[in-house]
Amino acid sequence: MKKWCKAILYIVGIGLFLSTGAGLSLEVQAEEYEDRPVTGVDEEGNVYEVESEAGVVEEGFSTFSTATEQVVNFNTKGNAKTDYKADTGDTGYTNGAYGADAAYLGTSNGQVKFLLSGVIGSVPQGDVQVINKASAKSISYYTVSGGVLKHRITTDLRYNEYASNLNCGTAPSYLKEGGQYYSYDGHYFYASDKYGAMLTDYINNNRNNSINPNTPYYNYYQYLPMRSTSSYSSSTMDTLIAGKTTSTSKMRGIGSSLTSSQNTYGVNALLTAGIAANESAWGNSNYAMQKNNLFGLNAGDSNPDDSYAYSSVSVCIKAFTETYMSKTYLNPNDGIYWGGFLGNKGSGINVKYASDPYWGEKAASMVWLLDAAGGNKDQYAYSIGIKDTFAGSHQNLLVKAGSSASSATMYSTGTQCNTSFLLLDNTAQNGFYKIASDGVLNSARTGINKDAGTYNFSSMYGYIAANSIVIVNTGRTPTGVDKFRDVNAGGWYYSYVKTVYERGIMTGMDTYTFGPAVSLSRAHFATILYRMQGSPSVSYKAVFPDVPNGYFFTSPVLWAYNNKVITGYESGKFGPSEVITREQMALMMYRYAKFCGLNTQNSANLNSYPDAGKVSDFSREAMSWAVGTGLIQGDQGTLNPQGSASRAHCATIITRFIEKYDL
Repeated sequence: MKKWCKAILYIVGIGLFLSTGAGLSLEVQAEEYEDRPVTGVDEEGNVYEVESEAGVVEEGFSTFSTATEQVVNFNTKGNAKTDYKADTGDTGYTNGAYGADAAYLGTSNGQVKFLLSGVIGSVPQGDVQVINKASAKSISYYTVSGGVLKHRITTDLRYNEYASNLNCGTAPSYLKEGGQYYSYDGHYFYASDKYGAMLTDYINNNRNNSINPNTPYYNYYQYLPMRSTSSYSSSTMDTLIAGKTTSTSKMRGIGSSLTSSQNTYGVNALLTAGIAANESAWGNSNYAMQKNNLFGLNAGDSNPDDSYAYSSVSVCIKAFTETYMSKTYLNPNDGIYWGGFLGNKGSGINVKYASDPYWGEKAASMVWLLDAAGGNKDQYAYSIGIKDTFAGSHQNLLVKAGSSASSATMYSTGTQCNTSFLLLDNTAQNGFYKIASDGVLNSARTGINKDAGTYNFSSMYGYIAANSIVIVNTGRTPTGVDKFRDVNAGGWYYSYVKTVYERGIMTGMDTYTFGPAVSLSRAHFATILYRMQGSPSVSYKAVFPDVPNGYFFTSPVLWAYNNKVITGYESGKFGPSEVITREQMALMMYRYAKFCGLNTQNSANLNSYPDAGKVSDFSREAMSWAVGTGLIQGDQGTLNPQGSASRAHCATIITRFIEKYDL
């Protein structure tokens, strides 16, 4: 019998290394080495090392059998990488020690054609073994247990054992509890007596004999784009992770780093946690413990000890989300890009990230476990669309800046099949769906900014032809502040935005966008104060030449002027479109407090701030009051009086004002 080593130490991460020079370069095809441990994942999400050896099945005839039901055995070399050529012409690689079996689609010119983990490819016949299915003691299969779809993966066809038992989410209704089903793409399932029919379908590029020929299944977290956000706060994230880790785990206390990186670099915090759990054995691998390296970064060559050491785990998380994900794996113009989701060997990050063909599914399994512990708050929250739902279909779609074919093309998706998109609106506009951009866009939204990792949820979107994709999950309809894609529970400004939104003081820039980082204009701030006062009726009077009748800000500006909250510039204009400065905001708030008859006696000595001398004379008293009452608490140790104020900062100041005066 093959022995399984229940150890979680010395687990090495992804097949990547960085090289420096004129620019950033990522080598993505890992060179597997003899001593690299092979890992499995049990049904509880525990990562353990398994003994690896060449698993050639002995049959009483030549390597290539002639029975109808045949299997490709990739585990003929033990722990080693096997290169293949995909049907798109692209090169790929896998490791049979992580997943041994593949569907056999025929042999031609010395090349064995197969389907494995969503990819159709060809491999030299000397690198694999084709055997009768009846000769295999184990074949990977799916089953349903307690309403959950499980994937049992074999790494050695000689034994009736399974290295991994992965949680793939809620089982679809057409699969029965306890049933056994085959699938090498994870989307279309075949009954246990239909293995041969499955191979026929694969060869003919259809799924006619599957249980679900018209309703492909997509593991939600395996196909959820990384540009989504988790609803869990940093403290809740810490609680969820603590429930799965030991007290010494390097994953303890990383909630703040996860949510901060999510909000800055646009990489889903819960998905990042799932990747870290799989890569570092829940923070217990030696690279995690010794080098603060949760992702095995730079550990993919034949010298694993060259993996990067980080000064802290938070620095490692920043490097992973900013450099590896946002700038590289999620950049459609980078050769590493294969789709911005976990995926498998057919599409997604898994294609170039790891030789383990089920790496994406394993990380997703960790996410399912974490979310279940949190009450399933994140599952099925987003709408997801898929292009090319067959492994043999390969469109290269154009992502447009607007909802028309004539709009500028920002990037193309690539030809990989089963590529997922995060839909921002389930209703097509002129035949186009609005989607989240995988890549960081330039300021003009005409293309990708390859040098930037910071992701602005408010402006990073595009449009894709609706007739080219299939919606496979219709997300929940969030209410209140939670409907804003760019405001999540992990953000520092969440509670402030929630307060002003629920009181009707601030609304969104559109239905699903609040724009926390967007600078606020003078007209918008006047409107906010006007709403705080109940939006009283105002008769039009031509006070300012740049405040005409009939605009959204007309009544707010006139109300504020009539009540001495604003006075305008010496030029006689108001400047409604100009960005409001921090000192202008303080002055308007100060005057508004006086108008309301509130106590404005609190003040602070501004001289403790290094830039106190930059405060304009007209606003010095107001700034002193704003600091003294705690409305303004400094910008990284400075007052920054002429700096712009974002919508998030405005929400913060307004909320503090409400709380200070118990309004």
